[in-house]
Amino acid sequence: MKIRQPLPPLNSLKAFEATARLKSMALAARELHVTASAISQQIKQLEHHLGQRVITQSRSGIVLTASGRDALPKLSQAFDLLAASFHHPRDPMLVRISVLPSFARFWLNPRLPAFFRQHPGIRLDIDSSSKLIDFTFDDLDLAIRYGKGHYETPLCDSLMKEAHQAVCTPRQYPAWAPLIESGDFARLPLIGDRGMLGGDDQDVTWREWLHAKAPDATLPENRITYTDSGLSVDATLAHQGMLLGRLVLLDSLLKEQKLIVLDPLTLHSELGYFLLGPSLAGLSEGAQKFRQWLLQEAATYQAQHHTRSSAFSDR
Repeated sequence: MKIRQPLPPLNSLKAFEATARLKSMALAARELHVTASAISQQIKQLEHHLGQRVITQSRSGIVLTASGRDALPKLSQAFDLLAASFHHPRDPMLVRISVLPSFARFWLNPRLPAFFRQHPGIRLDIDSSSKLIDFTFDDLDLAIRYGKGHYETPLCDSLMKEAHQAVCTPRQYPAWAPLIESGDFARLPLIGDRGMLGGDDQDVTWREWLHAKAPDATLPENRITYTDSGLSVDATLAHQGMLLGRLVLLDSLLKEQKLIVLDPLTLHSELGYFLLGPSLAGLSEGAQKFRQWLLQEAATYQAQHHTRSSAFSDR
């Protein structure tokens, strides 16, 4: 039986190999989807394990020591073999994308027939999820997420910013519109996401909306809070209350007049929707076409809605 010598930490080997091959810690960090400081720490860990330097830095950039130069070809070959061991050819026309459930249901799905008319040969595999994405391990081409855009992914396209308005069903409008007009907010049944009702400092809230209408107004007692924005839309469609709705998600429902705007006051959020990916160069043909189509659809949506009036342009 062959006894293998103890290996250095594999993450440190990956960090060194990528840095040495690309001659840049910044490029290595981008390839491995980590920060440059993490790359530096991993290389220091490797050198501590080996008891010798493998990389030095000069004004001209990364310089390998003799030990580093000797190790690089073997390491690169080893990682190539590891990658080939588990590599399965991907269908360039199959696009695997992770999408927030509410965004997929209310904004993306209504537009997909137009996408397939333009690209009939492309197939989509949509994972409706809001989990954190790691393109190193997740079998995905792209992901759509909602936030401030602070994502450590090589590809991060801003799709659109979110805005909110108070909406309800046409059936409830005659009863609730006069209450808003008269300032009788205590009798209004409110629906919202947990952040909208609970005061999450990253999203607009009913408190802000009420304060803009009447600075001394307090939240009504009749409130329903959901953790999922899709469920809050369902409750509104079921005539259970008025929603501080995300206009991106409500676009098709407002066009079809299944929901209508109760009040013109529009609140703009710091948050928005972003398209994430491992790298632009690494996208398959199908993923590139889907990305281009999605960016155009988002631009069209924003152009159609840029004239909306706003009480808060920046919060």
